[in-house]
Amino acid sequence: MDILTVFNDPSNQTIQIVFLVFAVVRLYLEVIGFKFENLPITSKMGDGKGFHRTGLYFSIGYIVFTAPGLLMA
Repeated sequence: MDILTVFNDPSNQTIQIVFLVFAVVRLYLEVIGFKFENLPITSKMGDGKGFHRTGLYFSIGYIVFTAPGLLMA
């Protein structure tokens, strides 16, 4: 099994949908103005703004690169 085809295999469509839902929820929380800095784990990390900004970029990238292929399948 090739590591690059694990998430592109048609049998893993459920996993792709779950990850896509997580990415959409993450983007939704950003749009409504949810304060990620107030989360308990982030407050222990110090300044977690860069950490959560990177998560936003990953979520947007996952939506852009995965959703079209998933919707056309």
